[in-house]
Parts: sequence; structure tokens; C-alpha cells
Amino acid sequence: MAVRALKVVPVDDATLVERVRCGDEAAFTQLYQRHARYLAGVVYRVMGHGNELEDVLQDTFADALRDIAQLRDPAHIRPWLVTIAVRRTHRALRARRRRLWFGLRVAEVSPQCSDPEVGRRAHELYDALDRLPADVRIPWVLHRIEDETLPSVAAACEVSLATVKRRIARGDELLNRRLDAAR
Repeated sequence: MAVRALKVVPVDDATLVERVRCGDEAAFTQLYQRHARYLAGVVYRVMGHGNELEDVLQDTFADALRDIAQLRDPAHIRPWLVTIAVRRTHRALRARRRRLWFGLRVAEVSPQCSDPEVGRRAHELYDALDRLPADVRIPWVLHRIEDETLPSVAAACEVSLATVKRRIARGDELLNRRLDAAR
């Protein structure tokens, strides 16, 4: 007797969200596995180093689980998760600023590059990014590094398109000034 392999049909995000809303923990695990890596990349590139990354990621998914009933379009869970991650990242950056203010600076992880010049420039960029206010830094990183569209950055930051454009332009100006001064 031949054994037939079962065909695994991928489950879409909307179906997983509905299952999570019904209390299916396995569905939540699938959503986590599907989106955690992307969100971790976004958070890492916004924050500059990974010391707070796990906390932000964990808090993002805890908030998502708590508020999943409020998600209007289950098929668009990724942008919704990015919005939650941006809020959490904003909080983490404010907390970091407070720690820096009081002299409790967290050890920085230097970029891993084979070319020392590239590593130095990356380190200068993250140093300059650390000095930007979170409301400028987040949209700048999402658009300039993550290559998100302006409307998606506006949605993630929960501000108008005009505000996002102004903040990105301000980020360009401040970063250029700081990077020129570092050279």
C-alpha cells in the first residue's frame, strides 16, 4: 500500500488572524514566525543596535495579541505590526535617551564590516542617527534604509504624508550636517 504525502496548503494571514481571534495559539505562533524576522530587521535598522531589539519585538507581539480584535483588515497584518513596532521603537528610543542623559550608556555594538572604512562610515551614521529625535529618525530610517513608500511610512508613524516628508527632509539635513562635521 502506497503512502500518499499530504499536501500542505499555506494559510494566509487573514485566516491566521481569525484563528488567533478564536484563541488558537498555534496560529499566533505561525504569525510570529512569518513576520518576526522582518520586524526585527526594521527595528534593528531604526535603533542602530540590537540591545533592545528582543524587548521591542516581544512587546510588539504582546501588543498585537492583546489588540488583534481591533485589526480592521486581517490581510494587512504586516503594516499593522510595523505600526506597533514603530510605537514600541519610539518608546525604546526615548528610554535610551533618558539612559544616555543620566550617563548609563549601553555598550555599543560596532558594525561588522570587512572594510574598516565602510565600518567607520556605518558607525558614524549610527552615531549621527542616535542624535536625531525619534520623530525624525524613525521616518528617515523607514524611508531611506527600509525603502518604505512615503504613504506607508506616514501610516506606520501615524502622521500625515506632509509631516513625514518634512521629517525626512529634516533628517537629511541634520545627518548631512553631522556626517560632514565628523569628516
